[in-house]
Amino acid sequence: MTKSFLRIKTAAAIALLGLAQAVHADRISRMDKAELCVYVAKLEVAAYYYFEQGRPRSEVVIHWHGDETENETTFINKTVDDAYAWLTSWKESSNSMLSAQSFGDMVYQACMQGKSL
Repeated sequence: MTKSFLRIKTAAAIALLGLAQAVHADRISRMDKAELCVYVAKLEVAAYYYFEQGRPRSEVVIHWHGDETENETTFINKTVDDAYAWLTSWKESSNSMLSAQSFGDMVYQACMQGKSL
């Protein structure tokens, strides 16, 4: 084998490895921090609206596309669960609910600071 052939073969193997990793990566793991925090805030504010209507967590409707990875479904379900847990705690310890906008802003800021509510 020539050095040229080995370089081409090595480059092709590296390209295929990169492609394989990209195929296995999901939307959540590809998001940058700001994009992820906006997504978390959107999910938690959606949960807020169900919570505010008095609906239990089990009635939160999530419209799946059908191509979600296990990581994505786990992340989304945990995010909605966390919102419900936080809102339940807030409601039990406060005289009034936060507005949806205040809640969303608080979720986003906490996420950007690497904290959870």
